[in-house]
Amino acid sequence: MKLLVVDDSSTMRRIIKNTLQRLGYDDVLEAEHGVEAWQIMERTPDINVLITDWNMPEMNGLDLVRKVRAEKKI
Repeated sequence: MKLLVVDDSSTMRRIIKNTLQRLGYDDVLEAEHGVEAWQIMERTPDINVLITDWNMPEMNGLDLVRKVRAEKKI
């Protein structure tokens, strides 16, 4: 299962990624904001789970989720 963690805090991304890896999820991608996350999702169509922060620069988490739902990416 491929997961994408999106947060503008590198510390929070690391904490979430480490927690997911301890739970057995080794295929975890990271993005700093919604625009970067969308670019990753465009070139990696097999992402199964999106974990996103709400308040981020460039594209916030709500706008990212709306875009993902509209494009039926997950």
